[in-house]
Amino acid sequence: MKQLIEYIVSNIVNHPESVSVTQEATEDKDTTKYLIKVDPEDVGRVIGKQGKVIKAIRQLVRIAAIQKGTRAIVDLLEDEATPSQNPNILPEPVVEDTVSSPTALPDTENKE
Repeated sequence: MKQLIEYIVSNIVNHPESVSVTQEATEDKDTTKYLIKVDPEDVGRVIGKQGKVIKAIRQLVRIAAIQKGTRAIVDLLEDEATPSQNPNILPEPVVEDTVSSPTALPDTENKE
């Protein structure tokens, strides 16, 4: 199953050398979880418009798992791009929490 996922994803992305698929066990002994990691530039290609590509990959893997009598979960790991990885992404401005101290109110009591 892992080889199937690697084959499909490697043929979709621009950087096939960075594709890695990790297999994890789940609490359910009949279910296996597969984590796909790709180059940050290729995440959009793997997701596809409106998620159609990743949905198709999940469906193909699900069908292959059913044929073997198991279940499979496919997740795409998305790392957040840092400005050093993508110069078009600017860091969010830091907003300081400025709480002003209460100002002294003039004494409004009548002192007669």
